[in-house]
Amino acid sequence: MPEPRHRIVDARGLAIHCLEWGEPTGTPLLLIHGFLDQAFSWSPFVDVLMRRANQPLWIIAPDGRGHGDSDWIGAGGYYHFPDYVFDLSCVVRALGLSQFNLVGHSMGGTISLLYGGAFPKQILRLVLIEGVGPVGMHFSDAPVRMEQWIGEVHHRGRDHFREYTSVAAGASQLQQTNPRLNEKFALALADAGMRQNEKGKWVWKFDPLHRTAAPQPFYTAQAIEFLRRIECAVLIVDGKESHQSKRTDKRQRYAAIANRRQTVIANAGHMVHQDNPVGLAEVVVPFLQL
Repeated sequence: MPEPRHRIVDARGLAIHCLEWGEPTGTPLLLIHGFLDQAFSWSPFVDVLMRRANQPLWIIAPDGRGHGDSDWIGAGGYYHFPDYVFDLSCVVRALGLSQFNLVGHSMGGTISLLYGGAFPKQILRLVLIEGVGPVGMHFSDAPVRMEQWIGEVHHRGRDHFREYTSVAAGASQLQQTNPRLNEKFALALADAGMRQNEKGKWVWKFDPLHRTAAPQPFYTAQAIEFLRRIECAVLIVDGKESHQSKRTDKRQRYAAIANRRQTVIANAGHMVHQDNPVGLAEVVVPFLQL
């Protein structure tokens, strides 16, 4: 398949880097990656998708702020779900999209459901891959969470870099985290997602601030209000071998989605789009009517 094009979108002064496949005459599809991941992670899935679709596609995958080749937030800033949703809106506006299909994985699924609830008229169809929000917390968790966040930012901040001797060492770490990842793609992911620091060591491009606990708990009741506002058909995708599949708290959120379908992808854990891109495309292509 052709190499993706690179596009930069401005989000109130932050440069949001996007990968782009296909032409603007095709059906627009946005892919939103997960926590500590990157747009390049979608490449195997995009490859299958473009070969199987029965129509031209225009696929755009942004690097979330503080991930991949997008900017980190500036002095005094932090990363919150509303920020990611705002960045997505900037991408939508920059591309001139009035309606589009939206696919989100994990944290990207949370961003996508929040966007879909805030702007229900814009989404043609929505796919949530292992992504209906983190485990819900309680109001009573908020003070301790705030204390934890402030402590971690003071003590860890951006100094918590794990250094590697080579890109291959980073790829090996990826395979330890996800044993289903083949060596070739692990190397490609590491090559795209790492940079060399001033000491000659290799580090991941994502902002280490992401490794601190977020100050705002995730509340199920709030998520449900966003899910209720989604008007389009929603496909919920789980990996058969994912630890996320065992969560019982997701049922309440599923019930809030008026027009939903659910499917489980075999031979896949949490990283469904990497583990089984063919199996994922087999359900996504007909659902998105591509």
